[in-house]
Amino acid sequence: MDTSPQVDTTQVETVRTHPPFGVGTGLSLWNAVVIRRKVDEEEQLKKTGKRILIGTFALLTLAIFAWGYFQFGWMFYRYHSTTCLQRGKAYKTRIEMLQRDAHERLRIGTPKEDVMRFFKENGLPVSLHGDEYEGTIHTDGCAPAGCGSDAALLGLRVKADSRGAVAGEPIVGALYTNCL
Repeated sequence: MDTSPQVDTTQVETVRTHPPFGVGTGLSLWNAVVIRRKVDEEEQLKKTGKRILIGTFALLTLAIFAWGYFQFGWMFYRYHSTTCLQRGKAYKTRIEMLQRDAHERLRIGTPKEDVMRFFKENGLPVSLHGDEYEGTIHTDGCAPAGCGSDAALLGLRVKADSRGAVAGEPIVGALYTNCL
């Protein structure tokens, strides 16, 4: 009888070894570099693909915005002629002067006659409603985009006491009508 050990050939793996020096080592290093380079190239291709996709998306978005601006941008623009700009500047100046003058001349305790004179000097019709003097005029300015016309209002309100003297700080109100 044969007492030699039996080897199962189905479980034997073939292991390839390269000699430590010589041509085999050089080839294995070459294979490792080539395989690594292929992996790097695949990663670079993935990154390049992502960059191209992002760039394409950015250009497409920019093109859509540009198209929208050229198609609908006129809705958000309002031409202001020189005369319009002059009216706007005059309106703003009048508001600032009215605020300053009202603050200086309509102090608490100012008598009724001085209040009436102030309204008249500034071209504001005056009326006394309850305990408040009011005066509003319609004028023109240079309205911003979103307004249908240059029509504007300018008003002044002042609280009064029982004798008709000023009882509170004057309030100047100014706004463009026909705006969104």
